[in-house]
Formats: sequence, C-alpha cells, structure tokens
Amino acid sequence: MRQKVYSFAGLFILILFLFPAGAFAEKELVIDPGHGGVYTGTCGYTKESPKDICERDVTLAIGLKLSNTLSNSGIKVVMTRNADVDFSKSSSSADLAGRMKVANGYASGNNDNSIFLSIHENASPTSPYAKGLETYYYDYHNLDPDYPYDPLQIKYLNDSKRFAETIHSNVLSGLGLIDRKIHNDQSFYVIRNAQMPSVLVELGYMTNRDEESRILSSAYQQQAAQSIANAVIAYFKVFDVYQNDNKAATFTTKDEAVAFAQKQSGNVKVFDKDAQQFVWENSNYDVYSKINGLVKSFATQQDAIAYAQNITDTRVVEKASDATIWSNFFLQKFTVQTSDGTNTQFFDVNKAIEFAQSKQNSRVLRNGSSEIVWTNVPGEQPTRNLQTSRIAGLTRYSTSVSISKALYPNSFADINQSKTVILATGNEPADALSSGSLAARYGNAPILLNNSTTLLPEVRDELTRLGATKVVIIGGPVAISLNVENAIKSLGIQTDRIYGENRLDTNIQIVDKLGTVNGVFVASARNFPDALAAAPIAAANNWAIILTEQNRISDAALQYIKDKKVVILGGPVAISDNVQSQILQQNGAQNVERLSGADRYDTLANLLWYFKDSIKSNTINVATGGDFPDALAAAPLSIQNKAPLILVGNGLNKNVESFLYKYTEENLINKVNVIGGPVAVSDSIQSLVVDKAK
Repeated sequence: MRQKVYSFAGLFILILFLFPAGAFAEKELVIDPGHGGVYTGTCGYTKESPKDICERDVTLAIGLKLSNTLSNSGIKVVMTRNADVDFSKSSSSADLAGRMKVANGYASGNNDNSIFLSIHENASPTSPYAKGLETYYYDYHNLDPDYPYDPLQIKYLNDSKRFAETIHSNVLSGLGLIDRKIHNDQSFYVIRNAQMPSVLVELGYMTNRDEESRILSSAYQQQAAQSIANAVIAYFKVFDVYQNDNKAATFTTKDEAVAFAQKQSGNVKVFDKDAQQFVWENSNYDVYSKINGLVKSFATQQDAIAYAQNITDTRVVEKASDATIWSNFFLQKFTVQTSDGTNTQFFDVNKAIEFAQSKQNSRVLRNGSSEIVWTNVPGEQPTRNLQTSRIAGLTRYSTSVSISKALYPNSFADINQSKTVILATGNEPADALSSGSLAARYGNAPILLNNSTTLLPEVRDELTRLGATKVVIIGGPVAISLNVENAIKSLGIQTDRIYGENRLDTNIQIVDKLGTVNGVFVASARNFPDALAAAPIAAANNWAIILTEQNRISDAALQYIKDKKVVILGGPVAISDNVQSQILQQNGAQNVERLSGADRYDTLANLLWYFKDSIKSNTINVATGGDFPDALAAAPLSIQNKAPLILVGNGLNKNVESFLYKYTEENLINKVNVIGGPVAVSDSIQSLVVDKAK
C-alpha cells in the first residue's frame, strides 16, 4: 500500500525545529503533597500515633489550598495526589517512582512551561528547637553520581535554581520563618527525577512545639499557600531567549531580553513566559514543506534558501510580507517588465507589484497568459480581471438558497434536467455530509438546507422558483419532520426520503443510491471536518463517503467498499489502525490509502494534492472550514465547474496555500466564488485567496 500518512506526529516533529514545545502549551504547576497513605512522614512533636495529623495530612491541606488559590491565575494546576493515598505499598522507593511517573506524565510535551513543587514539613528528632524554612533544588555538580537522575532534569538546573530563589523569598516574607537557606546539596528522589524545573520546600519543623502548632492551623496553611502562589506567578513573569531552539538566557524584562537577543547570532527569539507567546525574533524567513508545513526558520534569506534547496517540495516565505520568494515545486508566475528592457520574475503578485511600483513605465504580467496584472505605463490598463463573487445569505439556510440561485439563475430551464432538489438538515452534519455525492446522481441537484420542524419560507420560495418536481429528503423525521415533508407535497412536489435507524444506516442508504462510483472515502462518523473536506471532491469526482466509528466498521460498510478504491481520511485517532487493517485485508494494499494531517485544513491540502489532476478548472470556491453547512451546500458548485473548494479558518492554511500556488500556476483562474458572509469568510481572507489565484 502506498500509504500517505501525513500525521500530526510528523508535523509536530517538524514544528519543533522552529519552536520549543512550550510555545504551544500553557503554564502548568505540578503540586506534589509529600508522603500520603501508609507513608505518613513526620507526625510531629505532640503526636504519637500514625492516626493523628501527620505530615501527609498537612502537605495535602496546603496543596489543595494552593490549587484553589491559583484557580483563576491562568496557570494550569495539577496534583500528584488530592487525597490521602500512596502510589505503592511495597516500598517507599516504589512509591516515589510511581509519584514521579504521575508528575512527569502531567508535564509530558509541555516540560519547558511546567514546574514541579514538592511540599513537606521538616523534622529533627535530636533537636526539638530546630525551626525554619528550607528550600531544595537539584544540582548534579555537587552531588554523588551514584544517585541516578533523569537526564532531562539537567536541562532545567538554572530554572530550578530561579524557582527555588523565588519560592524561598516569598515564603520567608509571607510566613515570617527563620531562614535556613536554599540548598543544592541533596539528592531527593523527586527533584532529581522531575522532567521539569523542580523544588522541594520544608515549610517548618513539626518537631518544634511552637512551629508545629502554627503548621497545624488552617490560617498558617492558607498563608503558606498564598505565599507559594505568589512565587509561582512571579516565576512565570520572565522572558526567555532561545538561540537555535535552545534556551540561552532568562530576563525579567522584555527590553533586557531583546537587547541580549539582538547581540546573538543564528535563529534567535524572545518568549514571554507569562503570556506564552514569542514577542521578538530575528527569524525573518520560514521554510515550508509542500505537505508537512513549517520546517525551520532563518534570520537571512540566503540561509533559508540554502537550507530549502536540499529538501524536495519546499518554499521560502518572507515573514514580513507573507510572500513566497523561492520554491522548488512551483514556478514564478509573474514578470515585471521595466522601461530599460529588463524582466524580473516573482512568485508572489504583491512582491511583483511592490517592485514594479518602484520603477517608472513598468508592468506586471501573468506568465503563460501575458495578461497585464498591474501597470504604471501611461495609457495602459490592466487586462487581468479576476471576477470575485460572494454567494451568501443571512443564515446557513438562505446561503444554501443563494448557492442554488447561482447554480440555476434561470430555474430548471433545461427540459432534460431532472428537476430534483436534495433537502438536508442544517443542524447535524452526519446525514448531510454523505449526501453531497447524490447531487451528481440527480443531475447536479442543488442542496438546500432546512431546520427540522418547519419548511422555511426562503426554501419554499426557491423550490417554486426552480420549478422542482422532486425533493429527496435526507434523514428521518427527527432530522426533517413530516410537517416539512407535507408542506413540500402541498406545493405539488413529489418527495422521496432516504434514511436509516441511525447515522451509519442512513449513510449506507445514501451511498446505495449512487450507483457505480469511482472510489470511496472512509471518514469518521463523529467528527465532521475530514468528511467536510472530502464532500465537494466526492461530489465532483463520483466518489462515495462511508462513515465509520473509530474502532469499528460495520459489515454493511465493508460490503459496500469491497473491490473499490478506498481513501481513509484522518489518522488513528479518527479511524483506528484496526479498522484500516480490516479494509486492507478485504480490499488489498494496492487499493487503500490513508490521508491525514494535523487538522482539517492539512487533511484538505492532502486531498487537494491527491485529486489535483481531476479538478482542473478556471474557478476556485472558498468556504469556511469552521462549520459544515456552507461547504456542504457548495458541493454542486464543484460538480458544475470542477473547481476545488478551499476551506479557510481565521487564516489560510500554509499547506493549502502551497497547493494554491501550484494549482494556479497550472490553471488560469478567472473566478473566485466565496461561499458565506464576512463572518464565515472574512474580507481579508477573501483578498488573500484572490491574490494567490491571480
């Protein structure tokens, strides 16, 4: 099987070339209330029985109060234990190992922005007068190497030291304890095996009569929690400087961090640890893979291009302009002709225009057509006119009506037209998504959306305007009620209903109506994005969409896809390897592909690349990928003009953008249809797509 698995894991690894893991995570505190369960810790000066209040109880009380104090701080707080439990009764060493497995599990993937705090109370059996605060962090330079440590802890030595200093000063001032100093000369298991900056605090001595009395009071415990909370908040209020993806220094102000960063060489960035975002960088050029997105960033154009030249299917994007300045998988589309007779080539139209504006008597030509995109030559006008139309209504329902009008502005005028309309719910994606291919089956029928209870006036009027003679209703009476069906019949229109006992059965009933298909998409029945990306492609290329559960594909679905070309949409989180194995066993590796990506847009990009040669068109359709109705109703547009449907969010996905560069190099685009209003597809996103289509 030529298995094209463009997985999140692969993309994540590539992204890590540019950003440290914390850039995509959040501030996190792992609270470890020391001891617990059978491991009581010290039971203090006055206590004689493990049943009495001991260290395990006090540390838990302080931990819970600390968690509550930080609940609205913007810091994620987790606890190794939130009850009087242990992690293993077999031995204290096994208990500690289990404790740290939990703690490190919380930090996994977010280690740079997580911190570990182990809370304890002290004891001195030989000296009842000992009292005060001690704080510990792990420094392997000062300790016996026979005590093994987690290698990742070494990375955080400076952070652990800073965390210890912040904790110690805040708790001293908050509790008024005697200062017994910060120590880095102990190999406590928890701090040497934490995979994040780590500190252990001893909040007073329970073997001291006076200090024990305070420690057992709720007021003291709350003061301790507040002091530690202040320290945790303060710890994150810094700016980290990363050089070539390694942390080089930490500063308390942005100005200090930027001043230091500006003196460094290579790829340098300043990360606001409190706001969890990069606030300065000298990385001016990004290298993008055609499929896998961002690979690496560089300070200079020369370095970026030199790096990209060694990797197939890459492009270099200038971050300031968001323009592609170099690529090895698509050609330069624009030529700037100047009055001195020189021709300069560009990938990006805006960069070409910017260059032409600096010259007198110059023009920008679209390569392959010689159309004039821009000119300042006296008496000359642009000849490259890209028509843009927004097809929209006030609601998803009226938008589907507007699409129908765009498809058939003069109603069903052709006497050979089947005059059939598909009616689907606008509230639930499962039934509607798999119905896109029915549009081709019924002569490119428009897909109108309706609510479940009442035939909407705009839908009723459109059925009348079209001169529809038949409406195929998708879904049972819960999706589209009998009241709606009867209202359609009262217009003298025949109805047919396709439905089953559940979404999977309805899906089978729908695809059974398609007749012979060229292939089948297998998509998740629980999450619409992957099927949404496939719906217009399926409709335009006579493919069916089969829906499945993550871990189980029905016998009916397996029977339907037997002996057909199959594309599985999404990774194992959407459709498990077990389901894939069943499909492979039945259909054979040569007939099965899996396409997936980090999100719905990456999946879309992979689909577009896969079907690039079968969607040749001079038109591009654009819709939001944030919801299903607009894109689903637009499927007949893709049938009509064989155009790709570009799904967008708050921006244009870089992998989709890469596809557009290549697609518009090979296809001269004359029209862009934007489906939905500015709330769905903003004017700025519309302009961005239009620029890529020129």
